[in-house]
Amino acid sequence: MSRFTTAVLALALSAGIPGCRRAAEGAPAPAEASRGAPGTERFEAALAEADRAWAERSDPARLAAAAAAYGRAAGLRPGDPDAELRLARAEALRGLAAQDPARAREAWDASARAAERALRRLSPAWAEAIDRGEDPAAAAARVDAGGAAALYYLAQGSMRAAQATGYAAVLAVKDAALAMMSRAAELDERLDAAGPHRALGAWRAALPIAAGGGAAASRAHFERARALFPDDPLGRVAEAETYAVLVQDEALFRRLLGEVLAQDPARDPARAPEARIARRRAQELLDRKARLF
Repeated sequence: MSRFTTAVLALALSAGIPGCRRAAEGAPAPAEASRGAPGTERFEAALAEADRAWAERSDPARLAAAAAAYGRAAGLRPGDPDAELRLARAEALRGLAAQDPARAREAWDASARAAERALRRLSPAWAEAIDRGEDPAAAAARVDAGGAAALYYLAQGSMRAAQATGYAAVLAVKDAALAMMSRAAELDERLDAAGPHRALGAWRAALPIAAGGGAAASRAHFERARALFPDDPLGRVAEAETYAVLVQDEALFRRLLGEVLAQDPARDPARAPEARIARRRAQELLDRKARLF
């Protein structure tokens, strides 16, 4: 069983996250996973089906189909990074796209669970440290470059599940999530279009200085994300929603979201689905402007 939940997400349970269970619970039990001795063909067929659906992820039904097929592949080979990391990525996008907090929390939790299963395979030193009860922040330092993506999705899913619940839950997981995401940024800051810096910028804007946050720290991460991926619309949305609101810079808020709405998603076909989500969120934020300033 996973010790990560015991060390981190179990704290969130006491803060009121009904959907945060042990990360390993998302994997089939060994008997289920091995029943019928599933072979390579079934695994590869499930991955291929999922990849086809993922390519059409702008359609919510196809995104759900991708997540389901990746889940089947992961069920055939629990912990296999080829399946688990793609499942973590698909569930993360479902969480980002969800408008209902309960559905978002469920997707982010599923993303974190898949990422942990992958991380245990990719970074045995991390798994051993967690299983010994070592502090999650110290354990994150044991992850090398091969585990960067898994660490990123684990940190992101953990924090976003907490954010979908409430501030008490955020405080319960923030230290571990910040440490893991900071390590992911050290290992591969270009992941998911500078996703580690985008996440750290948003999280630090939401936390007081004493808890590892603050405007200066937030701004530094967003500036680095822009330097790496100047056209990424998700970064602009996150900066507007968190940093611009924190410092009450309405002009910056309007400019960032205006740039997102002016950008054609087809400009970068590989990230077009994410750009469409960013456009929707940008408009929603503009519609709520009067309540934010």
